Amino acid sequence: MAGKPGGTGVTMARRLLILHDSPDFGGHERMLLRLLPAVLDGRGGFDETIFCLPAVNRRLRAGLEALSPAPRLIEWPFVKRRGEPYLGRLRLRYRRAVRRLAEAVRPDTVLLVQGRIENLAVPMRALPRSTRLVSYLPMAHRLADMGRRGGVGDRVRRALYRRPDRFIVPSAAVASQVGAAGGVAPVTVAHNIVDPPPRTGRAQARAALGLPADGRTALFLGRLDTAQKGIDLLTGAIARAPEAGLRGWTFLFVGDGPGRAALERFAAESRADIRLVPWTDRPDLHLSAADALLLPSRWEGLPLTMLEAMAYRLPVLASDIDVYRLHLPAENIVDFAHADLTVALARLVEPDAADRFALHAARILDPLTLAAARARFADALIPENAA
Repeated sequence: MAGKPGGTGVTMARRLLILHDSPDFGGHERMLLRLLPAVLDGRGGFDETIFCLPAVNRRLRAGLEALSPAPRLIEWPFVKRRGEPYLGRLRLRYRRAVRRLAEAVRPDTVLLVQGRIENLAVPMRALPRSTRLVSYLPMAHRLADMGRRGGVGDRVRRALYRRPDRFIVPSAAVASQVGAAGGVAPVTVAHNIVDPPPRTGRAQARAALGLPADGRTALFLGRLDTAQKGIDLLTGAIARAPEAGLRGWTFLFVGDGPGRAALERFAAESRADIRLVPWTDRPDLHLSAADALLLPSRWEGLPLTMLEAMAYRLPVLASDIDVYRLHLPAENIVDFAHADLTVALARLVEPDAADRFALHAARILDPLTLAAARARFADALIPENAA
């Protein structure tokens, strides 16, 4: 596509600069790799895309290199740190590197790939105010929404939310979060999309994973982050459950994270059949083997795991938070802190309830397409579409 005209009448190349400063590779990065082809093929309005990422994030680099065409890659040594909203002003080498990069590339738009608004706080402050910034953000909760003291922290983040010229988010729930947190720019929803492999037969999947063939399996799949993912709420619900209700159920935790050690201690002392498995490249096999997916999160953006379970028509039992209320039936929402987990699970897997969930999942997922998500993502990046 032709670039924008320069002052001399010469056609200037239009460039998109993408910045990333996390060492992690998760659902947000996975979805970004699925959306980028709409920008890289030239139909998105840019002649060149430059992607700057931490040298330590090898998985993200491999994913970018596999795209065709691939963006031009630049590695840098900078990664997000704790306290970035407060201490980022002191990262002078990082600030200078951002300014040099912007001067060399002269981008028409800078896309910030942010896990939270404080990620890439240094570039947000270092780039000139005239630079058009678009934030691709998976969640936008205030600290107060996360059970932490808001106060100063929310005020500092409120200033960051006011910097981007546009936000791209994965769901309407996150769009509402952006406004509540202080964002004033337009918000585009490019919905997370999943396309899991064909579901393996339950008996075959259980045999492959060494799970009981004739029992029930409740699955937790993802990062073992106690605070965000509500691991403590789930283990508390298991501990409160009557022993009779636990019989016949296996609780399978698949993932890694800071809560793993506490979970291992709980599993060793629990009356329930609890099994822990490290993260796997075959989450589809565990979803195929399960009778229910457990999502006890305190806050979320739009988890790909939930969408994958819905694609498999696997019943989901989730906590009462905005994104789950938006995507799941009321009977699939529960207060993990007080509910009888085994009663909720028994109700969830009854044939009629499972059938209702399958119909609901189809109504939610069938209208969502990757082509539409890519088009909305690419459209939000083009400066002419800023209005």
